[in-house]
Formats: sequence, C-alpha cells, structure tokens
Amino acid sequence: MLRAAALAYLLGASHVVAAFSEAPNLTAEVRAGRLPPLERRMPAAPLVITPIDKPGYYGGTWRMLLNGYDHGALLSRSIGYEPLVRWDPNWSRVLPNLASSWTVSPDAKVYQFRLRTGLRWSDGQPFTAHDVVAWMDDVARDPELNPVPPAWLLVGGHLPQCLAVDDTLLEFRFPEPNALFLEQLAGMRANELTRYPAHYFRPFHRRHNPAAARALAEQTGLPWPQAFGTRLTPRTWRNLEVPTLDAWVLATPYVPGVTNVLARRNPYYWKVDTLGRQLPYLDEIQFRVVSDEAELVQRVLAGEVDYQREGAPGRSFQPQLLAAAKQSGSIPVRVIPSIPGPVALNLNLTHRDPEMRRILGNREVRIALSLAIQRHRIIKEVYHAQGRPWQVAPRPESPFNHPTLGMQFTEYAPERAGRLLDAAGLTHPTAEALRSLPDGRPFRLEILVPELGSPEWPAVLEHIQRDWRSVGVELTWRVVPREPFYALVADNRHDAVLWWGGGGHAAMLEPEYYVPVTFERLGALRVFYAVPWAQWFLDPHARDAEQPPPTVLRQMDLFRRLMAEPESSRRFDLMRQVIDIAAQEFYVIGICLESVGVAPRNPAFRNVPATHFDSWLYPDPGPLNPCQFFIDPSVPQ
Repeated sequence: MLRAAALAYLLGASHVVAAFSEAPNLTAEVRAGRLPPLERRMPAAPLVITPIDKPGYYGGTWRMLLNGYDHGALLSRSIGYEPLVRWDPNWSRVLPNLASSWTVSPDAKVYQFRLRTGLRWSDGQPFTAHDVVAWMDDVARDPELNPVPPAWLLVGGHLPQCLAVDDTLLEFRFPEPNALFLEQLAGMRANELTRYPAHYFRPFHRRHNPAAARALAEQTGLPWPQAFGTRLTPRTWRNLEVPTLDAWVLATPYVPGVTNVLARRNPYYWKVDTLGRQLPYLDEIQFRVVSDEAELVQRVLAGEVDYQREGAPGRSFQPQLLAAAKQSGSIPVRVIPSIPGPVALNLNLTHRDPEMRRILGNREVRIALSLAIQRHRIIKEVYHAQGRPWQVAPRPESPFNHPTLGMQFTEYAPERAGRLLDAAGLTHPTAEALRSLPDGRPFRLEILVPELGSPEWPAVLEHIQRDWRSVGVELTWRVVPREPFYALVADNRHDAVLWWGGGGHAAMLEPEYYVPVTFERLGALRVFYAVPWAQWFLDPHARDAEQPPPTVLRQMDLFRRLMAEPESSRRFDLMRQVIDIAAQEFYVIGICLESVGVAPRNPAFRNVPATHFDSWLYPDPGPLNPCQFFIDPSVPQ
C-alpha cells in the first residue's frame, strides 16, 4: 500500500478559476479554423501559476543573446524546463508540474505519479504516461543510444521498472530504496523523461521501424545512433518538427548561419494564471546570436537584453552592469551561484604510480600545497577582488554550510608548507632546487585542463605555478579536448585535474567533492581525485574498481543509508556526517568562493524575483516559471 509522500501543492490553488481565456492571436487562429477551441487544447486541471509581482499582459518579445552556436544551455534553461515535478523558486521543495500529485512507498522503492488529464504536445497529440515509458524502454535502456545508462537513475546498478498503469498513472519501481528520486526528477538531469514524444520518435527507432532507421542513417550519412540523436534529441534545438510541452516552440533552428533564433507561443500550453488566462504572456522569444563575449557585453550594455542569466557577462563585467543599471534606473537581479568556487584542484589519490599515489594520497601533502597558494593575490589579480579564500565546500547560503571545510588551510603559509613537504619525504636539498620523490625521481605535477574551460584558469595556474615553485614543486598543465580528457581520466592516467567546484548548495545531489560518488551520466569520471573508488561504489566487480580505505568506506556507507532514508531530516543529518569526514580527509584544493553575481533586467520586464539561484540542477530561470514573465507597458523602456 502506498502512502502519500507529497500532496498536490497546486500553485494558486486558493483561486477558483471560473473560465479560461487565451491570447488574442490564438483567438484569431481559432476563429480562422486553424486551431481547435481553447477547451480542446487545455488539460482538465491546468497548473495555476500565482504571478511573482502581478498578472501580466499578453504580447511582446523577450530578447536574449546566444554566444555562438554552442550555447544550447540557454534555451534549455529558459524554455526547456518542464519535468514531471519542479523545484520551487526558493530551491527548497519539490512541486507538481506535469504530474499533479504523487505517492511514495514507505521503503522509497515505488513511486507513482498522477499526470494531468488532457495534456497535449505542441502538435496537439496527447501526452500520457506511455510517452515516459517509451523514453525509458527505447532511449534510456537502448545500449546503442545509451551505452552508459543515466547514473542518476541507477540504484544497485540497475534502472527502475517504468510502467504506465493507465494513461495518466505512471509508476517507477526500484530494486532498492531511492529516497532522492523526487529531487532528481526536479533537476535538469531528468528533463529527458518529458521531451521524447513517442508518436514522433518511435517511427525512426530501429526496434520499431528498422527500414525507417536505415533510411535515416543513409540520409544523414551517420550510424543510426548518431543519426537518431542529431535528428531527434530535443537538446540540440535544431529540429523544428519535434513536438514539445514547453511554453514556446522554436520557429527557427539553432544552427550555424542563423543569427536570430525565434520561439513562439505554444497554443497547447497547459498553465494558466490566477485569472484563468492561458500562459505564456509573451508572444515570442528572440535569441540573437553574437560572435563573442565582447559583442555580448556591448549589446547588454546597450539595453538589447530584457532579462538573461545563463551566458550573461562574466565576473569582470559586473561593475559595468551595475553602473548601467544605476544609470537606467533598473534593479539588476541578484544571482546566487551554486558552485562553491571557480577552481577545484583534484590531485589523483589513486595514481597508477605507487610512489606518486603514496605522496598524493598523503593528506599532509595536500595541506602543504594548499598553504603554498597566495589566494588573496589570485582573487585580486584574476577575479577582480571578488570573492574570498574558500576551499571546495558548501556555500554560506547552503543548508550544508561547513565553515571548517570552507576556510581550512586557506592562509598563505609557505614555511609551514615546506616543513610538511619535507616530512612527507619530498627532499629539497637547496632553496633553489626542485623536490624529489623518496625514490629519487623529480616530483612533478601535470594538471589536465579540459578544453573550453574557464577563461580565467590559465592565469590562475600561472599564479599557482609560481607559488608552488617557491616551495620546490614543479607544476605544468596540459589543455586537452573534452573526449580525450575524459578518456585519460577514466583510465586513471593523470596526476591532477582542474575543474569547477561543485556541490556548493545541493550537496546531496552533487556529492562528488565530498565522497567519491556521482550521479552524472559520465559515471565515475566526475570524481577526478579517485576514479577507481567511485567505480567501486557503482560496481565493486567493475574492471578498474578498487575498494577504498576504511574512512572512505564509512562515508560511502553513510551515503548509501542517505539514499535509502525516506525522512528528509535524517538524510540531511547523514549528509552532514559525510561532509564532516570530507573536512578531515581534505580531498580537493579550492581557491576562492564564487561571488554572487548580477543579471541584466529591463525595468519593464516583470515577474522576475530580485534574487534567485543559478545551477544546472536548479536550471534558472526555469523554476521561476518564465511563462509568467511579461513586459509592462506602463514602465518606460
């Protein structure tokens, strides 16, 4: 028997909507016979959205900027976030979305979701539980389309059973407890579940239509899995034919050569405001493609953006944004980052070379290397005096804030660093000489840096290189394209990796830096400091898996208990214990706390909160329900 784990928190449920209405341009389409009447396009119980400021006005265009042709995240976060359940704007609880309610078994193994009756894709076809089952059976489980199954869905190494009890009742059955499933569904990792219309993709799927699959491969000149992905994967934002559940539907593809990507109102959208008016308010979104950040900044400062966070000008341009906002009289949106810091130095604690493993696995060596970094200088010269010294640790705004982990070993103490390196057996005959390993070989560290990483990383590395050279440690780095980079890390052939910090807010959903566990699709590759340990957690029998030492095993046991614990307060307590151990082990070296940023907003662009989070797990502005954004004609632009 299932118990209710969450009732239907229907936004605006206190408002009784007597009748529904629609945008004038849709009424014109209905009168012309090109569109069914509104009552045939809406679900029986649409989701009611209570506006942040006030009910809006129909019409207008939301203007944003795309930096080149590899910026699909902006589209995903602004118009592509419509999962089964969603995060509330404060990133504190899970709310209904396409599913109006859900139940969870007491052992957290069985989840049932009741979908809204009458939901439709943008082409008018029904959206039902069978669409989600089709994604699970034909995409997630297909070894050609997903050679590595989605890690966030795996429990005990297995995907759940996914069943359509009827058209609107969807059921997931896990082999072991999965207490984090609701939170996972509310993030961007789970967005694919509701982005694959079965009536559209199955005719091109090899299992359902081998002839059409062969024709698709021949047409594209690609093997079928790549052809399927290029043609059908919604995240590419290239194919205008793929039906969607989003508030706006692409009218022009996001492909090289297109300088203005347009998205127009979806007439089958399934949310209304408290007055019963079908959302979205805005007629369309215009994404202008710019050549580089310099042009992006120029256009933002010229007022050509109504509101944009993803891809907005970076840290170095924040003073200009604030000055422009002051001059125009607008109040920029305050954006709280979810990453703890812009730099995470991952030394390989499971190095293939036994002597290097002994040194890098020595906590005192990691402490020494941290103490040898002049963080205040890096913050001043690279990060424009924004931020403060901070390790890779939950942020002050996080419920998991851990000041001990955040601030430990962030002072500049080269003399102490030298003594710790001496005690570790890294010999240093003269002040000018480089240190050697105990077996006499030079002690050198090469850091792998992924291509298309942060533009500030080279300058940060130059600072660290000078600082470590002063204590006798030689540092070099190598920039590697993403695919070879991941291959090297997966094979455990690296001294160290430079990456962004993670788990700054939602530490349970991004645990990699606190315990060698990951939910990312790339599996163990995100645990750069201990790939074999992370593989052992996923599958102890995997080829390169290695049983971790006792302290790490204790952490992993705590995390397994967390994943099986239905009570949220107990999950929080278990995660705090995990982080306490992470502070003792000190796996990863950080530089500084990522500073709170600002996003440009047109004063007339309304229903945007003054502050919100920024994260791929909380894919802003998606959780804010952008369908409620509008342009206020009473505010001068």
